[in-house]
Amino acid sequence: MVTRVPPVVGSEVAEGSVLLGVSGRPVFVLQGDVPVYRSLRPGMSGADVAQLQSALVRLGFAPDVSGVFGEATKVAVTQFYAAAGFEPIPSVTSAADVSAAEQALRQADAALTAAADALVKARAGGSGSVVAAAQAGLNQANRALVDAQASRDEAVKNAQVALTNAQHAYDAVVADPGSSQADRDAALAGLVQAQTGLTAATRRGDDAVAAASDQVRVASLQLTEAKKANDVPAALTARDNAVAARDAAALGLMAVVSATGPTVAQGEMVFIPAAPARVQSAVTSLGPIGAPPASGAPAVDASALVTLAAGDLVVSTAVRAGDEGLVRVGMTVELLDETTNTRYPAKLSTIADTPTVDASGSLSRAATVVPDTPLPASLAGTNLRVTITAAASEGEVLVVPLSAVSSTAGGATRVSVLEPGAVDPVDVPVTPGISADGFVAVTPADPVRLKPGDLVVVGR
Repeated sequence: MVTRVPPVVGSEVAEGSVLLGVSGRPVFVLQGDVPVYRSLRPGMSGADVAQLQSALVRLGFAPDVSGVFGEATKVAVTQFYAAAGFEPIPSVTSAADVSAAEQALRQADAALTAAADALVKARAGGSGSVVAAAQAGLNQANRALVDAQASRDEAVKNAQVALTNAQHAYDAVVADPGSSQADRDAALAGLVQAQTGLTAATRRGDDAVAAASDQVRVASLQLTEAKKANDVPAALTARDNAVAARDAAALGLMAVVSATGPTVAQGEMVFIPAAPARVQSAVTSLGPIGAPPASGAPAVDASALVTLAAGDLVVSTAVRAGDEGLVRVGMTVELLDETTNTRYPAKLSTIADTPTVDASGSLSRAATVVPDTPLPASLAGTNLRVTITAAASEGEVLVVPLSAVSSTAGGATRVSVLEPGAVDPVDVPVTPGISADGFVAVTPADPVRLKPGDLVVVGR
């Protein structure tokens, strides 16, 4: 949406000025040769960043022309936008990103403090008796584990034997035909009691072994901690790792902070090779760009919102087909402003390799004329008469229209002259010379037969 129309055609646009407004945002004109191909954000670097910095310096702001979008450039960009009545678009880095980076640094600092304290304690040394006591505790726990395993095995073995004996006794009572029901019930009760005893012995033994195993693990950890208090190399490595982690967190925070700030959006700047520039064409109304809105209002042509011309004025002209052999690059040209009758010396700068059809329907080759001294800016968009002198005679010559010259069957050239009172023309042999503007210089074989004022036949 065009929200601010450009200056009128012919106006000069100075560096740093707002060329037009699109969707409420400015489009600035700056001087530089590097084309805009990306938005410029804090932390970026490159030739386009250096070009922006140079433009800001020329405009009275003072970033470092280093090619890096740093803190000084952030300030300069903010001030530049503010001077034009706008605020730059902020970078995509959010406050949450900064907060997260700060929290990571705080955590890294705390870890470093803990590692440094551990190193101090390690270098101070621990008590040898503490290590010895821990070792003794581990040894005692290992012996208790062995005893518990042995006791469990013995108890289970005895309970298994008792179960076997009870089984045999029960089997014998059942097999004796003279045994009473009371005998069989007593034998079964003994078998059940033996089975229960085996289960209880196994459970008590397993519990004792598990408790002894736990004591071994506790004693092992106590010994490790006691030894660790004297491990200076390990504590030093832990401290160094904590330092590296803290440094990485600090760099991360610095990167996030450096990437936070104003952005120079790609669509908000246009670089031109020279300033000031002149407006050659421009939209003259506000409205949507591209497709027309639902209301049916006309849309703005998105392909040509503004056309700028930078540098000195040049003259565009054309060389007519057939005349290209008479002119060449570097020839002297005279430019004439017929309104003021002012003449400007110039040089033919370029001639197109191939002809095109011009507005009049004639074939011609586009050409460019560069004046020897800069033309006044007021001549922008005006018409000048272009005169290219391909050749010249030393003085006055006799000329006839080109169509008055014809060739004989033998290749000789002639002019047909109609003498006063005669009905039929007479052919006069001539030698043609230079030509221009539809006339050609001729030298008659007999000067008496062709004189100024004679009538000649054209189109014969």
